[in-house]
Amino acid sequence: MKNPDVRMLEWCNFKIHVLEVECPDIETFTRIEPDLSELLRWQGGKVMKKNFLEGNLQLIVSNCRCSMVRPNITDVVQDNSFLLMPPEMYFGGWEEYSVIGFRENDYKRMFEQLDKLGPVEILNKKVIPERSIHDAFVISLSSVFSELTNKQVTSLLTALESGYYQIPKKMTAEQIADRAKTPRTTFEEHLRKAESKVFRAITPYVRMYASRPQNLTEEAPRIQAR
Repeated sequence: MKNPDVRMLEWCNFKIHVLEVECPDIETFTRIEPDLSELLRWQGGKVMKKNFLEGNLQLIVSNCRCSMVRPNITDVVQDNSFLLMPPEMYFGGWEEYSVIGFRENDYKRMFEQLDKLGPVEILNKKVIPERSIHDAFVISLSSVFSELTNKQVTSLLTALESGYYQIPKKMTAEQIADRAKTPRTTFEEHLRKAESKVFRAITPYVRMYASRPQNLTEEAPRIQAR
């Protein structure tokens, strides 16, 4: 709440915390470092490892003390038979969680309890087809995009934002290249290579999805809320 412009992601296995804080510059880190230190002291935590990874400060902290805060959102979610999908995100003064539930009636009870802790907003709700939990598998961004060069990432993002992949296309490759002052053949080469690398990277997930169980009648609702 004191640093609403700083995005934080947290993973916890109830023994160890992994906290990643977006620090695009040293000024941001200098500003939030006292609050981070105070938080760690309050939790009785010990920093096992500290890394700066691509503009992010990563802290690995031992001695989880989540259960000391009562009541807490995690307890409410788990007590109502939901699965938490890490990470938890803190941004703009909000905490954001993704959860999976198996019975529609559980939602009403969970939100009644969450309302007692503070305001709740539903950001996204969808049904996982055929009650297949591996449809909620979290894909690592690095596993999909790490092989792309900067030019390939830029070309792919430009194509997406320009409506190149919409049906019908909003812009052609030639129009996008002209706007970017890049030869069409060069833009298309970067784009094709980016597409090829992304599709090869997600092949294991496509296979996993294709092997999902068949003919299951009950569907598992999933919700993202803050």
